[in-house]
Amino acid sequence: MIAQPLLTRSASVLAQFSEMRAQLQPLPMYAVGMVRAQWIFRSCHMGWGVRAYGHVQVNNQGWMELGQKLTFKGGMLPTTLTCHPDARLTVGSRSHFNYGVSLEVWDSVRIGERCMFASFVRISDRDDQRTAPIIIEDDVWIAHGAIIMPGVRIGARSVVAAGSIVTQDVPPDSLAMGNPARNMSLDLVSRAPGAPDSHTPPPRVPHSSISNRIES
Repeated sequence: MIAQPLLTRSASVLAQFSEMRAQLQPLPMYAVGMVRAQWIFRSCHMGWGVRAYGHVQVNNQGWMELGQKLTFKGGMLPTTLTCHPDARLTVGSRSHFNYGVSLEVWDSVRIGERCMFASFVRISDRDDQRTAPIIIEDDVWIAHGAIIMPGVRIGARSVVAAGSIVTQDVPPDSLAMGNPARNMSLDLVSRAPGAPDSHTPPPRVPHSSISNRIES
């Protein structure tokens, strides 16, 4: 069985950590987040357990459908979701949006489950040249300040590096990096010189060697 690539595992661990941290929140804070979400997303079709903290803005003139156990966080700059008339936004369950994320939909944006959006990520399906749907599949991690352009499809378990501008499709299990972003297989990244080899167990240190170091 082929081991999951290093960066993909990192994205999965971050998603699990975010969910665990949410579950460990004091009950009042958890409840406040859910109550605020009920008000902020009152114009949306929303699943159970959605939470909103800080400055989160919603302008829904189209169709906005949110899955279960989503987390939205706002900070000094708000996290904004804008859905224009006749547009459609769908977000899968257990995804996480950090502060300053901007999500604007003119036609269609579909986001899968367990996705992570770092601070100041920008997603819009319209620019000066065209309007085209965006699809972000399951378990995608988009890092700080990245921009997703119209017509892009990001495959499952992929990672978009910080500050990247994605103008073309990203295959599953890939790393997109740069401006414009170029794609690289995450499996190749995990095999790069100096990267940990997930197929090889770490070397065992003899017990006598450890004892000698402690005594010295």
